[in-house]
Amino acid sequence: MKRTILAIALALSSAVGAHADTSTYVWQGKGPWTDAQLQSAAQVCDQQYGVVENGAITSANYKRCMLKQGWKYGGTARVKTFIDPDSGMSCQDEGGGAVCVPPQGTVHYFDPDQGLPCTRTGAVSVCSNLQ
Repeated sequence: MKRTILAIALALSSAVGAHADTSTYVWQGKGPWTDAQLQSAAQVCDQQYGVVENGAITSANYKRCMLKQGWKYGGTARVKTFIDPDSGMSCQDEGGGAVCVPPQGTVHYFDPDQGLPCTRTGAVSVCSNLQ
């Protein structure tokens, strides 16, 4: 019996734009799959085991949860990012330039233009010489 295997990519952290790690799950069920089925399975596993954060390893429990719902873990593609020292933004090289978005969590950096230590949480950055 010939089985059609369809692989799709699921961004593990939808709040983080283009630089999120991407995990691939392969549909093991019979018949066609839909994106809604994958999203539903991911929501169930997110509720049981927590959202897999960008850069984190997908746990065996999470993989088993997805498999119980018909989705076999195929792997995770990691995208290298860096913190821009001027803005504290999380950036990814895109050939000749960089694409930057607010980082996940809190980042501490030094702004050379202001000569001050800064803290960025999401889109908010605070620079101060007060400690």
